[in-house]
Amino acid sequence: MSWALYRNVLTMGRVGALSWTTALVIWAFLVIWIFPTINEAGAMEDYVNAMPEAVQAAIGVSTPEDMAMIFRDGGFTLAGYVNTEYLNWLPLLLGVYAVVYCGGLVSKEAERGTLDALLSQPLERSSFLMSKFAGFATLVIAAMLLSFFSILVGSAFIDGEIDVLNLAAIHGVGLLLVLAIAGYSTLASCLFLDPGKSLAVAGLATALSFFANIAGSGVSGLGWVKNLSLFHYYDSLQVIAAGNVNWTGVFVYAAVLVGTLTASWAIFRRKDLA
Repeated sequence: MSWALYRNVLTMGRVGALSWTTALVIWAFLVIWIFPTINEAGAMEDYVNAMPEAVQAAIGVSTPEDMAMIFRDGGFTLAGYVNTEYLNWLPLLLGVYAVVYCGGLVSKEAERGTLDALLSQPLERSSFLMSKFAGFATLVIAAMLLSFFSILVGSAFIDGEIDVLNLAAIHGVGLLLVLAIAGYSTLASCLFLDPGKSLAVAGLATALSFFANIAGSGVSGLGWVKNLSLFHYYDSLQVIAAGNVNWTGVFVYAAVLVGTLTASWAIFRRKDLA
């Protein structure tokens, strides 16, 4: 790995990463801030029960057991509310960032004509690829840490409880999901060496995966579809409310990440850059 290139990635990517992270932090604080007001309104459980099944699936409420973890005495639990309004959507937001960044990890350099110049230096293709990806991973880890501490600090000032270990666990699982998305986005970037094509393919794969989870959870007869979705294995409510990590999902994310990065390395090292 090239530490000089790694530091360059952190320097060049800090503005974009700061923008995404700032949005996450503001969102997390807003969710925590309005929680007491929402709970005072009452009848929230009836409101959620009246939603169509597809909408319930989108916000992470698919079974009566889910409802029991989200609500208590007709009002939200803090863990259930934070999950519904924030944690359930966290990997999707950072997943979009992963598609945009890693979909152009190699292809944007090729388009700008800087790839040949970089590789003309004493820098192997594998070092180039891993240094760039490691830089992105560092930025995402920083975003996840700030998200974790935003919720932890915010919840200390209101009436409600969130288990610290469960909160750390769901951010860890979310990180693996985002890195899996980044992995296949990098693979698309190496395959096409064209930002338009690679972003389109990675973005379409992410969108299909997200909507497959909703369709499989909310549409009768399509239950099998959700098993094809990476988002299905995230199951943030079970983690934040009960501490039940889906270890199958952890394995799937790790396998996708390792598999796509290995394929990216194998393709890129043999790719004709002419």
